[in-house]
Amino acid sequence: MPIVFVHGVAVRDPDDPQYAAAQRLTRGADWTVVEAALRQHVAPAVRPSAPERVALIRVYWGDLGAQPTEVVEGPPLTLREVESPAALTPDELGEALQRMLFEKLPPAQWPAVVDAVWATVADPAIRAQLAARSPKRQASWLVKQVRARLVETAPELSRAFGQAGADLAAAGRRNIRWGMGGVRRPLEELVAVFVGDVLRSLDGRGVPGAPRPIVQRVLAGLAQAPDAECGAGEPLVVLTHSMGGQLVYDALTAYADEVPGGMPRVDLWCASASQIGLFAELGMFVAEGPPSVVGVPADRLGYLWNAWSSSDVLSFRAEGWVAGAHDTDFTFSGSLGANHMSYLTDPTFYRTLAAKVRAHCRSAPARHGLAQYGEISD
Repeated sequence: MPIVFVHGVAVRDPDDPQYAAAQRLTRGADWTVVEAALRQHVAPAVRPSAPERVALIRVYWGDLGAQPTEVVEGPPLTLREVESPAALTPDELGEALQRMLFEKLPPAQWPAVVDAVWATVADPAIRAQLAARSPKRQASWLVKQVRARLVETAPELSRAFGQAGADLAAAGRRNIRWGMGGVRRPLEELVAVFVGDVLRSLDGRGVPGAPRPIVQRVLAGLAQAPDAECGAGEPLVVLTHSMGGQLVYDALTAYADEVPGGMPRVDLWCASASQIGLFAELGMFVAEGPPSVVGVPADRLGYLWNAWSSSDVLSFRAEGWVAGAHDTDFTFSGSLGANHMSYLTDPTFYRTLAAKVRAHCRSAPARHGLAQYGEISD
């Protein structure tokens, strides 16, 4: 029987537009790395006599994940960039004025700025006088009107304009934004793919009797397993990472009847870096209602190994929430992002998985060929 691998979120193939963003998280844990480790360490436990002939099935659903669109509009123009401020609508003019003064004044003064700006742009007399001035003078004149209103309502602001301290503080805020921009830009791309995939996978599950495309891919991979070449008594092993665990749990419970010929029994499922315990705690699986202890029926699953890490804040315990789950804490010592992916690059993890297969799959029950559920993306 084969080894089936279902990946988690933010995984893309090289031809995907989001590949570069996804690589910032998954670098070093591509399918080629996982495939080689499964072949070296786990396949010999499945078929000791011919590990090279063990089929490795990858369930890829990254192309069904989030595809963030590029920003279609540039940043808003500043008041200095507008040819004729009088031509702007009151809303446009108010926003431009507000941005300019937010840059100059500390946040503690922003409530007063908001009041003054919108009172100014809503004044018909001010707008009439603004339109009567030449376009080159409109911006500076309008700022003076707002400043006058500010000082009238908040006299302490008269000292804020033009003070060296205020200018330095404003420059400091600009420097922080500039510096953080270099940090945030790549993170924003990654977060869009990461969070987008989570939302897409949740939305892409469907309901019992009507699985949607992401779940269909998982069902196709599991249904393909019995058709692979295998020797007598060879186990079916499933390895999932992160969100892939929730997809497999739903496949084995809510959607098991969707596989023509029946869902093949998984002898050992390793849920690495998963949130199956969290989903059980929150009652978020498709087949479950309120939070309760849940589990996969014994005729569909043999041994469930939940490989998590106390240093991976995106993984969770499953014992006590998922019936039959057995937890192991891999305490990785890297960064947050690295720890979440470390399972897939750690030889010790794969060797332990192989030992689990040897210990718990000594006499896997014979299986009958099942019709394929459909094609699986490779």
